[in-house]
Amino acid sequence: MNVDALTQQANADIGGYILTHYGGVDGGVLRAADAVSALGALAGVFAQAQARAMLASGALANTETSLAQVTTRDGGVYYFGDAINACLFEGTRERPAFWNVAAGAANDPNIGAVIDIADIARHTAATLGGPDFGKPRFDERYRLSEAPIEAVRAHALAFLQRFKQIGVNPANLMLAFGLTAQGLAPLAAGELADLPVDTPMRRADAVRLMMEAAIPMSKLDLRALGMVS
Repeated sequence: MNVDALTQQANADIGGYILTHYGGVDGGVLRAADAVSALGALAGVFAQAQARAMLASGALANTETSLAQVTTRDGGVYYFGDAINACLFEGTRERPAFWNVAAGAANDPNIGAVIDIADIARHTAATLGGPDFGKPRFDERYRLSEAPIEAVRAHALAFLQRFKQIGVNPANLMLAFGLTAQGLAPLAAGELADLPVDTPMRRADAVRLMMEAAIPMSKLDLRALGMVS
């Protein structure tokens, strides 16, 4: 896989930011589940940002099902569509989705049978607008103290500013996030001797948590988050 210099820079920046904010530097203890969940959540919200950019450039076809707005009874606005799916979990060899790259972090050729992406997508749709929306389903032995939406609200604008600053192609954001996922998984698993981890995560569990966070966060209203005008 050929990765251009700006995408490599984005990958490095994402990883460095996550480690800085979740305890993985200067002798600190990495909060594995929080770091993994935050990475997934941010990948999710930037999957929609990538989809919007690719629709605007014509890289993705703009059809009735590309990007659809859904308003819930409480007035919440969410987005679904083929364009988001293409960026998040239905990529191609030429333009891999986040899932296509992040799944490699599990080191399991059968990870697609272990993690049911369609089930996560169905659960996201079923809980839309309800109290369980955006709450990852995962092994509770891992300590998650920050909800995915909290990570998005805390960090998405900083990521957006950095991506604009370095000039990374928006169409390559999922590749950058996916590569970061591959780098984070062994750290969260406690495989690096000099990086202490609060509760080491099995690699497959880390990938699952990333996707449990990413898919619902990809539906958020970017305008409400201040990411688009």
